Amino acid sequence: MAHQAPTPALTPERDARSRALRTLLQALAVTVLVGAATAITELATTDSVLTLATVGTAAGTGALMAVAAYVQRRLGK
Repeated sequence: MAHQAPTPALTPERDARSRALRTLLQALAVTVLVGAATAITELATTDSVLTLATVGTAAGTGALMAVAAYVQRRLGK
């Protein structure tokens, strides 16, 4: 049987940093996915360039998802 090192317990500070990092990464991932989907839809249906409103919508969606993830994690404590 292979030896496994014990996993150190998370301190409250380290856990908070970890939650913040996960929230930011989730917001970034959602922003990229929504932005890509919006861009593909915009380019495929209107055959034009992306507008500032389209980019703003993708960024806003990512920001709202970050807030939702933060609230969900806070309520889960």
